[in-house]
Amino acid sequence: MLTEIKRTLEITDTALDSQLNDFIKRITDRLLLRLGVEFLPLELQFIVVETAVKRFNLKGNEGMSSYSQEGESIKYSDLLDEYKEDIALWISNRDRLADSNLGIVRFI
Repeated sequence: MLTEIKRTLEITDTALDSQLNDFIKRITDRLLLRLGVEFLPLELQFIVVETAVKRFNLKGNEGMSSYSQEGESIKYSDLLDEYKEDIALWISNRDRLADSNLGIVRFI
């Protein structure tokens, strides 16, 4: 994920690797909490990558809920809110798969 984030941000050195890894860890931890799992599913890693890029671009604006200047207005929200539907769909699919795996055992 670090390589993909650095490529997106056009970062070619290692000076920011520790900071980016911190973003990856915190975002992953929050996502795991919302998913109720121990390991991040591969199909949801894009959320960590995209959220880490957004978080990097928000440096210096931590804690700000909105910003307005000369007609431009920006409203900040929880970075994971944008992915609520993806998270809900993954949880729904996981639960549906778990229910369908409740097979029948037959002893012969």
